[in-house]
Amino acid sequence: MILSNYYEDNPDLQFTIDHFVNWESFIPKHEKNFSDAKEYQETKNPNLEFAPTSTEEAVENAKLVFQQMGEIAGKELAAVAKEADKQGLKFHDGKVEFPESLLKVLDIIQESGFLAYSCERRYGGLHLSITQEMPLLEMLARGDAAFAIYVGCFNLAAVLERYAQKELIEEYVPKMTSGQYTGAMALTEPDYGSDLPHIRTQAVKGEDGVWRITGTKRFITHACGVGDRPAVILTLARTGGEGAKGLSFFAVESTNVEIARIEDKMGLHTSPTCEVVYDKTPAKLIGEEGKGLVKYAMGMMNGARMGIAIQGVGIAQAALEEAKKYASERIQFGVPIEQIPAVRRLLDEMEAITQSLRALTYHSAEVVDRAESTAKVLEEQGLSEREIRRHPDMGSLEKLAKLFTPVSKLFTSELANEVAYNAMQVFGGSGYTEEYDVAKIYRDARICVIYEGTSQLQVVAAIGGINEGMKEGGWAAEYLKQLISELKDAAVKEKLSAYVNRLIELVKIYKEKTRFEKDTLAWDMVWYFSWLVTYILMHKQKTIAKEKGLSDIVQMKEKALKVYGLRAEREMEAIEYQVKNYQAPQEAVNA
Repeated sequence: MILSNYYEDNPDLQFTIDHFVNWESFIPKHEKNFSDAKEYQETKNPNLEFAPTSTEEAVENAKLVFQQMGEIAGKELAAVAKEADKQGLKFHDGKVEFPESLLKVLDIIQESGFLAYSCERRYGGLHLSITQEMPLLEMLARGDAAFAIYVGCFNLAAVLERYAQKELIEEYVPKMTSGQYTGAMALTEPDYGSDLPHIRTQAVKGEDGVWRITGTKRFITHACGVGDRPAVILTLARTGGEGAKGLSFFAVESTNVEIARIEDKMGLHTSPTCEVVYDKTPAKLIGEEGKGLVKYAMGMMNGARMGIAIQGVGIAQAALEEAKKYASERIQFGVPIEQIPAVRRLLDEMEAITQSLRALTYHSAEVVDRAESTAKVLEEQGLSEREIRRHPDMGSLEKLAKLFTPVSKLFTSELANEVAYNAMQVFGGSGYTEEYDVAKIYRDARICVIYEGTSQLQVVAAIGGINEGMKEGGWAAEYLKQLISELKDAAVKEKLSAYVNRLIELVKIYKEKTRFEKDTLAWDMVWYFSWLVTYILMHKQKTIAKEKGLSDIVQMKEKALKVYGLRAEREMEAIEYQVKNYQAPQEAVNA
């Protein structure tokens, strides 16, 4: 991997942080009107010492963390990732052995105080918003996608903070923020992957008041812990009748389960994917019975999906940088291959797409932060969940967050794979060997379209919002129009507005299709929205750069838009033709 500071060497990431994200739209609410800083003045609690007193201070504090994490990811992690990947994991008698080089990098992050980035300060975390977490996860994924998961698992402590009882929070969260325990989430079973409402693992409450779980979970990342740190496994199990409402959520210590095996995977060789056997294993109920899937696990998975979205951005950036370096050094026909038009086209498209992925993911994180921070303020005022959803302060924020989350996960994971694929193409035959890092990047990218819900499931999650929101006067349509209204170029505004109107008309056509046709074409409809919103956001970035007088960024965005615009418009035109003309095959009609 290229060794450098992954924050300082990325002008698009710095532009996104400094100018593109609207921090003022959610930081005051996220910080509860900067209550931690006020509390520090009264109590001198050392955990609150660096709590910000303003949005500006919150952003500047976070940027210091980004700079230091950029150094760790780009020099410490990147230096050992390839060799650690070759070494892989060792499994003996239920124990997993990790590469020492990666455990040393984990120690560095822990000692730096950056391990629990999402957790409350009072428990030893940094209390970063989702948007503030994105650069950390992006840079770690660029250095090594498998290791990024190591760090992310410790931050499952935030799920306990959000949903668990006070005594459970105080028992486990400080242990996780300090690095004594990591976290894992155990939802999937051998016979039930996406079909979570029908899982069979049982939890029974004994006469002694202790819950005990029996069953098997599969594909559970870090259920074994990491190194000598055990895991708190957040486990979904059945406590009641059939269906989603019969499921509850539990905290289980990894020392009380059997790790039957770890998977031999195509990529992410240093991230343990475990099969976990529970045999009357003691467990502690999180929250209320019956809300394990419908509230707690779904809330956890939505956060995880944003994590995979930004992982895709980091992987795409890694692939892009490796390809650019190789293309500048590889000489063929007397010139560097970056000067050959066919290769130049690949590099330009990779650059434009990577910028678009970053724009979408950070904007989506901002939308989610606005929704969650507003909801938390209203919750603290004593409002019920129903009252919060209907409160005028929420507006369409919750709906937008529920739409942008699966759209981001779908778009970034799919196109990160495309960027990795094209990076390997730039390397030619050399890329197909393990001599270069691009082979590892290519392997690691593939999982992004599968875990935390396949791309097809992201379409299922998003299509309802597009159907409802992209009608005339609908909340999604109005949101896109608002973004367009902030642009300055009249011709661009007219063009983008026309595409919004065409999507509104396409939704009408889509709704008239048969059930089979709608299920088939949902993929196309979500992709149309994805291409359109990223196209708008790329123009928004160019507009901001012009207003700020950032000539280098303006030039970068203009170059990217020339490439991206052609691709986005071509894709939307093709989708429109597909939706208008597709008919179900006769066997489906007869079924």
